[in-house]
Amino acid sequence: MFSAFLSYVLPQQDRKAVIMLKFIYLFNFCWLLCGVHAVVYDSITGEPATEAQLNYYRERNNLEICTVNIKPCDKNEWKRLDGSCNNLKYPSVGTQRTPTTRILPPILGPNYNPVDTVDGKPFPLARRVRCELLSEGKASDLTTTQLVSYYTLFASADINSLHDVFNYMQYILYCCEEKGKFDYMCTPNKIPKDDPVHRYSGIRCMNLTRPESFQTHGCLENGTTFVRMTTATPVFDLSQVYNAMTTSEDLRVYKNGLVKMEIDHGKLFPPSTNDSGNCFLNEPPRETRCNRAHFNTAIGPVFFAIIFYRYHNFIANELHALNPCWDDDRLYYTARDINIAISMQILYYEVMPILMGRENMIRDGIILDHDGFRDWYDEDVLPQMSDEFPYSLRWLHTIQEADVKLYDGDGYYLNTVPMINVSLRTGWLPLDYNMEKFTQGSFRQFSGAYDHIIDFDMSERVLGGISVSSDVSTSDLSKGRYFGLQPYVNYRQHCTGRSYTTFWHLKDAISTERIHRLMQMYHDVRDVELMSGLWSEKPVPGGMVPHTMYCLCAEQMLRSVISDRHWYERADRPHAFTLEQLKSVRKVTVAGVLCDVGDSVTQIQPSAFESISKANRITSCSSSKIGTLDVSAWKDSECS
Repeated sequence: MFSAFLSYVLPQQDRKAVIMLKFIYLFNFCWLLCGVHAVVYDSITGEPATEAQLNYYRERNNLEICTVNIKPCDKNEWKRLDGSCNNLKYPSVGTQRTPTTRILPPILGPNYNPVDTVDGKPFPLARRVRCELLSEGKASDLTTTQLVSYYTLFASADINSLHDVFNYMQYILYCCEEKGKFDYMCTPNKIPKDDPVHRYSGIRCMNLTRPESFQTHGCLENGTTFVRMTTATPVFDLSQVYNAMTTSEDLRVYKNGLVKMEIDHGKLFPPSTNDSGNCFLNEPPRETRCNRAHFNTAIGPVFFAIIFYRYHNFIANELHALNPCWDDDRLYYTARDINIAISMQILYYEVMPILMGRENMIRDGIILDHDGFRDWYDEDVLPQMSDEFPYSLRWLHTIQEADVKLYDGDGYYLNTVPMINVSLRTGWLPLDYNMEKFTQGSFRQFSGAYDHIIDFDMSERVLGGISVSSDVSTSDLSKGRYFGLQPYVNYRQHCTGRSYTTFWHLKDAISTERIHRLMQMYHDVRDVELMSGLWSEKPVPGGMVPHTMYCLCAEQMLRSVISDRHWYERADRPHAFTLEQLKSVRKVTVAGVLCDVGDSVTQIQPSAFESISKANRITSCSSSKIGTLDVSAWKDSECS
């Protein structure tokens, strides 16, 4: 059946482009194959599929991709690995392939191609716009560390699908070739002849593919409203650590609540695969490690996936020592629940307040100004992710410092490696104490500056040896066009309630100099694209991110709190924390996590997202200033 499916989906593209969907197929039908009674839901509507719908999908050979099979819900069960049953009214909403939502409806032209400008002309080349609005160079921010970009990209990987990236990085490599002109999926970025870098290089194109959608896979008819298809669960659940595309048997030891670990050069890592196909830049024979059930992408998210995978076992071991009478299931699910909660505590209360401004977030209800509960759950707000949220996080590519500085445990600088040389190369980490050196550098190295400059490697070589030239920010701008994102001024109006009809109306968020740059690229303010606006804006007062990015992030972060039945701050959820347990979670910081499971971390600054300073000195991990986990609040009196 899957072979027939491959022959139907995307008939013009290389069939390997959808091989990854085989894993979705296998996981999706596991319940049926295992003899478990499941309900088949329509992926788009979230309703039980009718026989007519099932027949329609069968006739098109896409039943596996357009439906999802859900084991009956138990309202008192733990959060499910696959995201199902988060919303009891719509059990399939929250799983992979849950349709994304929109803050503003998509606008696309015929055949889901980008619209033209208001005067009917094509938009300027994305590469030309990027070069005008973002300069290439190096600049550091002396107040924050590399951990900021590493952690935010790690959090983004929790809710953001990478299948579109793998399409143009691994499978559809020919969009700049002649045959790419005849492949609907190809949307390459053309390079202008007077490009500041490539005018003499002979490179006139960068590979890129259009986003996959429910229309692409035949779940919705052409002509219907564009709906992106993703393979990530739309709630923050550490799916990039526990991997919703696996079954529990793939990762669990089934003893003392532990997950499987492997020792490599004396250090603990998640299970590796014999197939290093996703670790494109591994250098055999020495570099063989490639995470079997985890991402093998940019080095920052890979690093934190390893850290939080280890942290699960750290928590499970602490709980087992405290409560030896607990069985494996209770230890596993409690450790996972605590691990997810701590990852969210760090995101919402530690790193995002640096970027968005703590007082702003308290004012807008995104975070609390006390350490108690909040229970804002609303079952009528579905657990979905807006397309605008992960898209706006792409602005963070501009703060990525592309040189990875390595340090020893005493804080002495050792050497520098280009980030692009160690991404997609998980096998590099276990060797030559690289994991230790990388960990030390993560909280000692400054982040890139929050400005209008992007690192050369990010704008010219982001895919390393996979592509001759690749510009992440040009791709970001181009993707916005194919996502059908509305003009920047529409988002400004949504966020402020004000109307923007001339360029000079933008002065509430953009400097005069940046407005002039926008005017060089766009003839009408209504043509300014969302990412172009974000690149041009000033930071929000009290924070680091652009005004409109703050607005889009705030809206989704609130939705995530309200729509997640298992949100960790709720007092009325299955297996909810007690107040003392919640307070214990709130005390944990990223510094504490690195002290507990980071390689050779014996000292660190208490606020590790912020640079070392007189007010934030390097401190022993045993100090009370370091926010480590105290599991005593989970003591079970029956385990005496």
